Amino acid sequence: MSSDLIIVKVNKKALLKKFVRFPYDLYEGDKYWVPPLMMEEIKSLIPERNLSLNQSDFGCWLVLRHNKIVGRVAAFINRKDNRIRERKAVRFGMIDFIDDASVCEILLNEVENWAHEKELDLVEGPLGPGHFDRNCVLVDGFDELPTAISSYNYPYYGKHIESYGYAKEVDYLEHRIKISEGPDPRVEKISSYVLKKKGLSLWSARSKKQLILRGKEFFNLINEAYAGLHDFVSLSDEEIDYLIDHFFSFIETKYVKIVVNEKGNIVAVGVAMESVSKALQSSGGKLLPFGWLKMFLAMQSNDVLDLCLVAVANKFRGAGLNSIVMHEMHKTAFDNGLKWAETNGELETNSSVLTMWDGYDYRTHKRRRIYSKILNESTI
Repeated sequence: MSSDLIIVKVNKKALLKKFVRFPYDLYEGDKYWVPPLMMEEIKSLIPERNLSLNQSDFGCWLVLRHNKIVGRVAAFINRKDNRIRERKAVRFGMIDFIDDASVCEILLNEVENWAHEKELDLVEGPLGPGHFDRNCVLVDGFDELPTAISSYNYPYYGKHIESYGYAKEVDYLEHRIKISEGPDPRVEKISSYVLKKKGLSLWSARSKKQLILRGKEFFNLINEAYAGLHDFVSLSDEEIDYLIDHFFSFIETKYVKIVVNEKGNIVAVGVAMESVSKALQSSGGKLLPFGWLKMFLAMQSNDVLDLCLVAVANKFRGAGLNSIVMHEMHKTAFDNGLKWAETNGELETNSSVLTMWDGYDYRTHKRRRIYSKILNESTI
């Protein structure tokens, strides 16, 4: 480990701002990095603003060389996840560093030391405290623009993390789908047939307020459908209230597709949004003073739809509802002049989601990885 490196714990507001600011400096001028809104990044590390932190112990660290920041990392102990899975794990996340293996080493070493102090024996990541936080290391697809809720990193990240004894735990795949030719009429007939046969129908929110009123039902379905997925921890009532406020505030109701049963209960959902990746790049991650205007202007030339999530009730798993939701999304996107759809990460073992694209012209263009390392006395 290089002797000119020092590690500093983030324990005051000024250091928190520097922690958040570092990737904006590291990726300045990079044409593939999409800067998140800086104020949202700060909020994500404040328990009162990110309720996932209320069920986690966490810490953040910076690495400095000659008083210049060269790396950062956060660590989270999700107590609920550990209790449910009966394990002793810590998650590392928000990891960024210059192309120097010794910087990566000191970051991960600090996380491991913290894990040992807490009597934990497994480190995995990159992961946030909750399921909807940014995660994974990009390992393939470095010449592709990420979605706004995904992330980008330099190619050397995976190499340096692996050199410190971390191995692949699981990969997520992302796809680019052509939607410029419009939906297939045959799929329309099949969708109508399936809905009728199952006694189901499509429900459309006429306003955001109407959607918000069904927010708890929406996220309860997410809890049911995502239970058992790799890093998913069921959302608490507090978190659901927060997500209703936060998540529904920036999505358009036309890109929320909902299937209901004969009683009107939600059994499948799909959410998408028009891509804001280029808009965020133009704003530099700031809304003020003129970032909002730059974002607005950049949005006028957008032709990409970002697919955020799909969830289907267990009772209807395998019934083709995810394809029906995607078909409805395709129709709306086509009517609004969009030409491409980008998925977010899909678990490489989740065949029910991956096969959803078989009827489309698509390519798998990104691969993201979560790493893990088992700790023992010799790792300190």
